Amino acid sequence: MKSIRIALVALLALAGVACGPPPKILTSQTFLGPEKVYQERIQNTGQVDPATKKQLFNFSVTVCDVTETGSANCKETKVLDNVLPESIY
Repeated sequence: MKSIRIALVALLALAGVACGPPPKILTSQTFLGPEKVYQERIQNTGQVDPATKKQLFNFSVTVCDVTETGSANCKETKVLDNVLPESIY
């Protein structure tokens, strides 16, 4: 009985992880003076370009204030939707 409970908990945990959006991957980071940082990120959309059969991505930029403990007051802007990574760089 205990092993059935463990299996059910494991299946529920796996389902919870699989349901979230794909992670945003940091591709570039640049400091804009001593107080700001600029970051570029891509995120897999889960869609495929029918012409090339390659994965499509969303491209976004983030500007954050730099603090002693990291970054804060971040503002993210989605720039492009459903693009091939090689078309960005």
